[in-house]
Amino acid sequence: MGNDFHNRTDWVALVLAMFVWAGHFTLVWAASSAFPDQPEARWIAMALSLAAVLLLAALWRWRRTKTLCSVSGLGIALAAGGVAYDTLPPLLG
Repeated sequence: MGNDFHNRTDWVALVLAMFVWAGHFTLVWAASSAFPDQPEARWIAMALSLAAVLLLAALWRWRRTKTLCSVSGLGIALAAGGVAYDTLPPLLG
């Protein structure tokens, strides 16, 4: 296991990744509620998804994570999967 779970920076990266995911979900949900079944919601969802993925990539780089076998790596990977999943409903209608 190592001491990955006792490093405060790993937990900060995990929390920041979850905030990115939660913010992405909230904004995509608001856009799809404001513009139901309209192309504007799809464009907004794609722009927000791109921004969220870029934020997660910057967080990965900031932590210098080389593997998923750490708290920060797993948190960022989980958030990236959540961002991808949140993007599907506006795109599919």
